Amino acid sequence: MSLVHSYQGKSLICEKTFAFFKKGEKYYCIYDSGNHFYIWCDDRRFGVNEIKLDKAHKENFRISNF
Repeated sequence: MSLVHSYQGKSLICEKTFAFFKKGEKYYCIYDSGNHFYIWCDDRRFGVNEIKLDKAHKENFRISNF
């Protein structure tokens, strides 16, 4: 039996500050392929709309209850 935990379409809370993600801040996952997931980024400093993260970074987020 395999349980798949997808963040796709979920609001996430950062549990640990890393890179430019800040603990306690809310982020939105727009796509989750299993090996990678993509966070919506509207920060103009980066010039992109999404950030691709390896599945290893899922431990730094939790699904928001609100």
